[in-house]
Amino acid sequence: MRLTFKPNRGRQWTAVCLTAVACVLAQCGHAPSSAGPRLAPTQPNRTSPLAESMRHLDAELVGFRTRFLEGDGEWAGATFTEFDLNDLAPTDSSMLVEGYKALAMAFEQRIADFNAHPDAASYSMVVSGCISCHQKACPGPLERIAKRELP
Repeated sequence: MRLTFKPNRGRQWTAVCLTAVACVLAQCGHAPSSAGPRLAPTQPNRTSPLAESMRHLDAELVGFRTRFLEGDGEWAGATFTEFDLNDLAPTDSSMLVEGYKALAMAFEQRIADFNAHPDAASYSMVVSGCISCHQKACPGPLERIAKRELP
């Protein structure tokens, strides 16, 4: 097929070229369709300071548990990050149930006890503190927390 340029088709030709260029540019930076389905983010909700501290503590629980089970069972030098849970804003006010402040203070004490004397018993007390609070205030992560217990 041979294209010929005629004076009255100049505007049409320009429109076709611009449309083709726009289509090519629109595809720049997009993953190919064979990349698979787009997945929702792991944490779809905004991250509150309290939620962020919980994720941080969970990562520490996983690390200490793995270190204990796969290592030589040694706890020396293990310390949790200490947070003032009563000072951190929750994702929403429904988490501030009656007794939350007392549970938070008790949990902070369990963290302090572990940091002073890291061992399997004080680690287990930290995990039970997580369970106690989450049973009352935010039950969603209970199954996940149960996986942090020592055998």
